[in-house]
Amino acid sequence: MATQAKQQGIVRVHQEDHVITIQVLGWGNMNQSMPVRKLAEQMLAGGGATLRVDLRHCTYIDSTFLGTLLHMRRLSHRDNCELVLVSPSAQCCRILQQMGVEECLPSVVAEELEESAWTELPSEADSVETFNRNVIEAHRELANLDSDAGKSMRSVAQCLSKDDPPS
Repeated sequence: MATQAKQQGIVRVHQEDHVITIQVLGWGNMNQSMPVRKLAEQMLAGGGATLRVDLRHCTYIDSTFLGTLLHMRRLSHRDNCELVLVSPSAQCCRILQQMGVEECLPSVVAEELEESAWTELPSEADSVETFNRNVIEAHRELANLDSDAGKSMRSVAQCLSKDDPPS
């Protein structure tokens, strides 16, 4: 059961003023992507926010979650906000490097917030259409990377997008 929870991952949130911190425990995957994306979009829409994604306890990031982080980065730039990864684990650093995104997703090392500071981010049941669209959009973000990984993701994004018009 503990292994399954680690693989499914848990996402927690802490907000203080205009700074929101999202922490991933275990796996950051497609199941957490839409709730994290919705929260980020809501926070960034207000402007002047700082979005921190704490990955110190994250052991794996799938392509959809990584593409969601890139989507959040694009939104943060558009809205003059800041997105930063906090203390990414060695496993996450390796994935970020392999995908060629360590330069475009800045990271900092910071102390961890107290356990009582966190609230678990509920995962809402999305429609199949919303879930699929998020997966496609995340892979389009990856396909836009100017790296070997971006090149290989272009065919994945094209395959996923066959029946879905570009957004």
